[in-house]
Amino acid sequence: MRPIVRDALGVLVALAALGGSWWALERAREKTDPRRAVVRLIRREAGPRDLVVVTDEAPELVAMASPVPALWGVPQMDDLHGVRRVYGVAPTASALAPLLGRFGTGSTVDREGRALRWEIAAQHLGRVVFDASHELGARVTAERVGGADNGPCPLEGAVLGCHGPEWNRVRAEPHRFDGAELRCIYAHPQTDGTLTFRFTALPPARALVGAVGIDDAGWFPTGAVVTANITLRLEGHGEIVREVRAVNRKGVTGYRFELPHAPGEATMTVTTRDAGARQFCFTFVLAE
Repeated sequence: MRPIVRDALGVLVALAALGGSWWALERAREKTDPRRAVVRLIRREAGPRDLVVVTDEAPELVAMASPVPALWGVPQMDDLHGVRRVYGVAPTASALAPLLGRFGTGSTVDREGRALRWEIAAQHLGRVVFDASHELGARVTAERVGGADNGPCPLEGAVLGCHGPEWNRVRAEPHRFDGAELRCIYAHPQTDGTLTFRFTALPPARALVGAVGIDDAGWFPTGAVVTANITLRLEGHGEIVREVRAVNRKGVTGYRFELPHAPGEATMTVTTRDAGARQFCFTFVLAE
């Protein structure tokens, strides 16, 4: 065998060995963090107008997503003009709570639900035009209807001070859902009546999105479902009635409803058959 051929074969064998070592190392890394395979999947279908959001501090996953734009942590995302899709990647499905609170229901990317996709441009989710958590006492008011605590909930500082025990007071604050933090409107229901919200002077929007859940401090195995019935009255359109439910599980449930682009108002009535420890919390976001 000529030396040059022998040397070339030696290089090929070395490269094959190196490639095999890299493949074995990558498989080992995937066992440690299966999201590496998910990020590779996203990278194959995503493009330069998409954004990958890794919810925890995992810079190696951000680097893997390149050339697709990516970041770790969940920043404020009120204006995503020009973004086509957002991909959320988290260590657990529950850790996607902040993204569900902003974008509502997403499409599953992996079988375990640790990655979701939101069609920002197609579903008109790019720009927030109303966020109820910033409007308590202004465009968002509340009252309790029926029962011992019947009556309005006047604004007291940053809180809607419903009559009754401390947990009756409505407030916007961070809560934890299966360990993941989400800023939401805390709205403890009552067994003997309803907690009714009114949303006024709503701007035109293409979608109503958000998430609902029972926080970790209020979850227990036999807890009752909490139901929020939403009625929108938009100019030039009939009533739009929708229902979202916080089922008895850890984590949050996202929701998304398409809307005609018209201003108006809305109400939400929160009910449950048994209010024991039902530490219900929700987000209510209009986007276009």
